[in-house]
Amino acid sequence: MGLQSSNELVATFNSDIAKKVFSRFGYMGTMQQRAICACKDGINMFMCKIAESQYELVCEHPAITAAIEKRMEELALEYQQAYVEVAVDMVVKKLENTGTPTRVEKNRGNYTVNFGPSLEYKVAVSYDQNTIKEEVFGVKGSFCTALTEDIENILSHPETELVTEFKEEMEMVVEDQVLQVISLEF
Repeated sequence: MGLQSSNELVATFNSDIAKKVFSRFGYMGTMQQRAICACKDGINMFMCKIAESQYELVCEHPAITAAIEKRMEELALEYQQAYVEVAVDMVVKKLENTGTPTRVEKNRGNYTVNFGPSLEYKVAVSYDQNTIKEEVFGVKGSFCTALTEDIENILSHPETELVTEFKEEMEMVVEDQVLQVISLEF
């Protein structure tokens, strides 16, 4: 996203007046949190740690207008897309570390990782605002779960129910030597 970020302690205030006046005297607001902070287009973005493994994106601007609210929503979506992209990149790096040819296609926030000697296998990750869907194509056996494990670890947290639907290919014996080699090195 081209952001310069920092780790900060941020506080929640009941009003703008409390923030502007009382903070000068050392008042730390009603709640303090550790956050990753950044600013884009005059909008402050805070990724606040609200629980052990749970974060929430908060955006603020001194003058909220309809245009600013729309831009905040766009930034939140951009941030979500970047977060999914990090998860996909982890799978790609692991595949590349095995020497497997890989290609990533990105289309409106949906990702397809093609891999294999002829790029014949793929992992597809798609999402809307509340749902992330991952699917594996052309792969048989338990290697399917190994391919998606990093994505699931990054994009889920203990408070979220992770729904996994296994295809019949999961139970199949892997006879494809290329997949056997990739899965051993993965």
